[in-house]
Amino acid sequence: MKFGIISLGRHSTTRVIPAIMAAGQEITFLYSTDRTKGMKVGNELGAEYVPDLEEFVKKDFDAVYISSPNSLHYLHAKKSLEGGKDVLLEKPATLKVEEIVELDDLAKKKNLRLAIGFHLRFHPAVEDVKKSISSGEVGQPRYAYGKWSYYSPRAGDTSWKSKPEMAGGGSLVGTGVHVIDSFINLFGKEVKSVSAISSPVCNVIDDTVHATLNFHSGIVADGISSRMISENYNDLLILGDKGSIRVTDFYSTSVNSELYINGHKVRKYDGGDMYRDEIRAFVDGEFRIAGGEDGIISTKLMLAIQKSACEGRQITLDT
Repeated sequence: MKFGIISLGRHSTTRVIPAIMAAGQEITFLYSTDRTKGMKVGNELGAEYVPDLEEFVKKDFDAVYISSPNSLHYLHAKKSLEGGKDVLLEKPATLKVEEIVELDDLAKKKNLRLAIGFHLRFHPAVEDVKKSISSGEVGQPRYAYGKWSYYSPRAGDTSWKSKPEMAGGGSLVGTGVHVIDSFINLFGKEVKSVSAISSPVCNVIDDTVHATLNFHSGIVADGISSRMISENYNDLLILGDKGSIRVTDFYSTSVNSELYINGHKVRKYDGGDMYRDEIRAFVDGEFRIAGGEDGIISTKLMLAIQKSACEGRQITLDT
């Protein structure tokens, strides 16, 4: 598959572009508002830099990976879909529910792929956790906990990630949406309500968020994201009525985890490339990759969490 790339930030250049190459795919066109960087990366990859978005989406390639500022995801994905390209869109999918709904409808109408970059769906522990749950090894899941934090204060940050209208959030859109998606991936899409607190209160660019999801199945899931807490114990924990599942260091951009079931270590995961596997799944149309409907649910939950934290009340959902 021939890829075009929209935006050349650090995540794109250090993780996803190498993953596309490692998956045996080709990068043929680049679009960026930074002409100097676009020319440089284009020369390194043997890809053509295109400085105009309208011209970019008309070029001859199959799919586009989009990692532009969050507020531009909708525009860039819409233009790409209208240009007949499959789309792999970085999270958060969009900052408004109606935007991701429109993108999902457009992709279906044009019979194109729309996928969202939740790479943790490709952590090797996920399938083992699902098997453990389905086998009844820990009984009925009742409670889950996930944390993805790291100490990285944003004081002095002048990038788009510090601008509320462009970023749409702080730790929540950075790592929190991955924690929330892991719960959706493991327990289903039927969330009844959310309750949340954040710091600073009502700041779009949050430092720390704690959200509780109440599933219709009765599962309660607590997720924490933070830029002010160390990365120690970025674990996934599931408690059932007969036992427990724990995956150490699950929330990460790399794989270095251990799986414990009922307190006993049963497997170690060391190495692997979740981003490469995500690209392969995107190319092959594999079911594990997050799609447009997952993007809709993620955006609904993200906005409900922000509303709950600011207003200090539980928010009921219609997922």
